Amino acid sequence: MKQKLFLLFLGFLIPFQIWGLSVKDAYPNPSLNPSDVVKMQLTAMQQNDASNLGIEVTFRFASPSNRRYTGPLERFIRLVKNPSYKHLLNHLDVIFMDPIIENGMAIQDVILTTSTGKRIGYRFRLSLQQNEQYKDCWMTDAVTPFQVPEVSA
Repeated sequence: MKQKLFLLFLGFLIPFQIWGLSVKDAYPNPSLNPSDVVKMQLTAMQQNDASNLGIEVTFRFASPSNRRYTGPLERFIRLVKNPSYKHLLNHLDVIFMDPIIENGMAIQDVILTTSTGKRIGYRFRLSLQQNEQYKDCWMTDAVTPFQVPEVSA
């Protein structure tokens, strides 16, 4: 009985570590699956402030190949604040679709509600890293916005 309660406790604790106040201390880790990585990035961007810490945390999870195109950090900050990606910042909530994972690649689609109440989708493409620095870590290769059709009742 005690063991079951402990496992149940861990089941609640681990998500809070991912979503918790320690987002500023988040770095790629082999224990994170693709959805965890996207959750971490979205939580960081939702909590972004004037120091752009949320964008910085998001950049930590950008794959080395992604960083070659979007970095350094100062350029990445400008990119995230452009019209295509600014809705990621300070969004109200997010819905995760089922991820597609195969052969070291993953796609995670999300639909978020922007700070102005608009719904917009983003497709995160991730890959399992093989280089020594990020061995076995899922990292984001690209993020692409997509339109979400509005359904009227």
